[in-house]
Parts: sequence; C-alpha cells; structure tokens
Amino acid sequence: MMPSAAAPQIDVLVAGPVLAPAIGAVLVLALDALWPHRRTPALVVGALALLLGLGAAISLRLRSMTAGELSTVCLPGDPALQLAAPEGSEVGHCLLQVGQSGALLQALAAAAGLAVLALLGGFEARPRGGLTPQPPTEARRADVGVETALVLATVTGATTVAVAHDLGTWLVGLELATLPVVALAVLRGGARDSGAMQLIMTSISSFGIAVLGAGLWATATGSIRLGGGAAWSAWQEDGTRAVLTLALVLLLAAVAFKLSLVPFHAWTPATYPRAGAVVTMLLASVSAIAAVGALIAVMEGAAGVLPDLVPVIGVLAVASMLVGAVLALRASDPLRLIAWSAVTQGGWVVAPLAAGDTAAAIGYLSVYVVAVTTVLAVVADLSPDGGRTLADDRGLLRRRPVHAALLGLGLLTLAGLPPGVAGLLAKFVALRPLADAGLWWIALPAVLAAALGFAVYLRWLALVLLPDRVPREPEAVTRTGTSVAVVAGLVLLTATVLPVLLLGAGTR
Repeated sequence: MMPSAAAPQIDVLVAGPVLAPAIGAVLVLALDALWPHRRTPALVVGALALLLGLGAAISLRLRSMTAGELSTVCLPGDPALQLAAPEGSEVGHCLLQVGQSGALLQALAAAAGLAVLALLGGFEARPRGGLTPQPPTEARRADVGVETALVLATVTGATTVAVAHDLGTWLVGLELATLPVVALAVLRGGARDSGAMQLIMTSISSFGIAVLGAGLWATATGSIRLGGGAAWSAWQEDGTRAVLTLALVLLLAAVAFKLSLVPFHAWTPATYPRAGAVVTMLLASVSAIAAVGALIAVMEGAAGVLPDLVPVIGVLAVASMLVGAVLALRASDPLRLIAWSAVTQGGWVVAPLAAGDTAAAIGYLSVYVVAVTTVLAVVADLSPDGGRTLADDRGLLRRRPVHAALLGLGLLTLAGLPPGVAGLLAKFVALRPLADAGLWWIALPAVLAAALGFAVYLRWLALVLLPDRVPREPEAVTRTGTSVAVVAGLVLLTATVLPVLLLGAGTR
C-alpha cells in the first residue's frame, strides 16, 4: 500500500497575486447577480482586487530579493511531483514558486489589468470638449460586471502561469489567460465581426498541442514538474530522449501561438483590428505576459538540454522580428500596426532566451507592455469604437497635444529612440546575452529588425507631427482614458531615469 501524501501547505500571502483577482472575479459576479447592470460596485471591487494583487506582487518581489524563492501550494510526498534531478540540486514539491522574475510578471499583469479595467469603465464617461460623442453602441451597453469578471479571470491566469511549476497548473493558467478574452471580444464586438473566431480557434489548437506535449513530457520524465531539472534524467537515456524532444517542440509551439511568433502568428493581424483597442490591450499585455511566463517555465524545466533548443528558439525569434517589422510597414490603421508590432516584439522577447537569459527577456517584456499600453490607451481614448486609420492622426499634435506627446513617447520607446530611452536600453539588454554567447546569427538580424522598426514607428509619429490639411475639431476624449495614458507614460519616463524599475538586473 502506497503511503499517502501529506496535507497541502498553503501560504496565503505568497498566493496573494493569484487569489486577489480570482476572489475578486467571484465577488463581481455575485454582485452582478444581486444588482444587475450596476457599474460602480463591479468596477470598485475589480479595481480593489487588482490593486491588492499588485501590492502583493510588489511585496513578494521585495521579499524574494532577500529571502530567495518563495513557495506555496506545497504537496510533500506527492508521487506525481517526484523527480530524478542532477546530483546536488534540490527538488521541491510546490506548485507555485515565486522569485523576483515571477513576481515582476505578476505585478505587470495586475497593473495591465487595471489599465484595461479603467478603460472599460470609462467608455460611458462624459467626453470633454471636441466632437459630439456618438450614440451608445451595443459594445457600450455590455454588462460591465461580466466584463470586469472576465478581465479579473484573465489576470488570474497570467499571475498563475507566471509562477507555475507543474504541468497541470501551467495548462490551466495559460488557458485562463486566453479564454476570457474571447468572451470579452464577443461582448464588446456586438453585431460586428470581433475576431473572436480566430481567437477561439487559436486557443483550441494551442491547448490541444499543449496537452499533447504535456502528456509526452510526463511520459518521458515520469513527473508533471516543470522545474528542478525535469528534463535532465530523461535526456540521459536514448529511449526517452526522442519523446522528450517531441514534448518540448509541442510545448514551445503551443506557447508560440499565444505569443504570436512566426509561423504561429496569423491570428494576430486578423484579430487585433476587429477586436477593438481595449481587447487588443488585454491581448498585447496580460495575455502576452502569461505566454512569456509559460515559455520561461518550459525553458527552465528544460535547462539541462537548452543548447539543443537554441536553433529552434533562434529561428522563431529571427523570423518573428523580421516578418513583423516588414509587414508593419504596410499597415494603414493603428491596431493592425500594433498587431504586426506584437509579432516583431515577441521575437525580441524570445531572443535572449536562446542564450538562457530570462531576466533580459522579462525586462524587455516589461518595457514593451508599458509602451504598448500607453499607445493603445491613446488610441482607445481617441476612437473607442474603432475605425481609426493612421491618416486620422495627422495634425494630432495641434488638436490634442497631450495625447500626441504620450503617443510619441510610446512609439519612440517601441522603436528604441530617445526620448524613449527605456526602449533603447531594453534592446541593449536583449542583445547583450546574445553577443556574450556568440549567437551573432540571432543578434545581427535583430539589429536589422530594429532599423526597420524605426521606419514603422516614425511613419506614424510623422503624421502626428505634420499639420492637418484641413482644420478639424479635436476628438472627444474622456478623463479616464487620458489618465491611463498619462500614468503609463509617467512609468516610461520613470524607467528612463531609473531603468532598474522595469529592466531589473539586466541594467547592472
């Protein structure tokens, strides 16, 4: 008779970034059932839940700087978590393990969720000046309680997968960070094509691939763990090496779908322009954070065989950087340009992982998320119902100087040009480990992609600075949308002066 596992050990404080949005989602749905279509209670509870999650993540990041990795949901003695690891290494039995990198990802997810929630709540705010607002659309009449719960569920998934160390938690967190976005796209899309079909097909396909890869991983390693040298013992035997190789390829492909890496990117330019600026922000920030967290978990689990994965990761990174940058040059509307930008920026995030530098990848992701949030907050504020083109931004500096300045800062950060110094530092941080490892076949195409990026983002910025051919009334904006853009812009400016805020150890 097999001995039973000990009782689970749960540290609520360590699990705070996950529990806060999860409990908040349940409370919001309960409030919506008791008082249907009440905006204020849902938004207040949602904002408080995300603020608590953000505070808990920041606290964990500070604690982990001195105490090391923190663990919760520990199952000592569970046979499913047993693992043969290299001699001298320690193997834990905890499903969630929070280090500095994981806590930063959790904080980013909560902060990005707050930005999305603020824009959702500000759609019906009274515009200040400018054009007469359009009549409320079906998207604006959507149930704010349900939308808030969906945002909280997405953040829960992202904060979970960022610190997951077993396949079960990893799979659930990854899908939870995607599926609620599909429902949100449908709710906000109303009668128009919201791109939800592309999202749901991508989600189903990637989840099927991930489950198959997880099954092969468990078969090869004999464990559902992703950390602690999980792949090391299986790689030592010829009989399981092929199974493990296939498992890693499938897991990487599943995450590549979520991160819009070439050739798994087709859903992104098809979905972003149709889903609207707010849903796009959720995809480009929270869902992207979840994807990067999932990829890092796989990479750390396969740390013992990383040299054999370098060609695969390098090809994904180079193809994504170049294809995204080239096709972004043809984009005629902001959301399509952001879609192709997400493809090329995803390549930049993945590139340092080929050299095994997760800190550089997370640092680059942090800058990208704040920059794209700034840009999309401006786009959403100027045109909440979509239908905007790049040409519509011509003369924006004279009509809306604050919005133009914030948009310019975000675009220059994405391009890596001053005064977007945080973006320049992020590119340096991403290239440095590649140069140190001698991976010039990845670093040189990255430099070419950066040069193409100058043309992509400066083309948009030039329209903002040029005078309008025919004088127009300023666009109607809201205090909420403007505030979100200003806060994100201030974070970018702060990161310029104090780069360690977003780039972490990579700036040392």
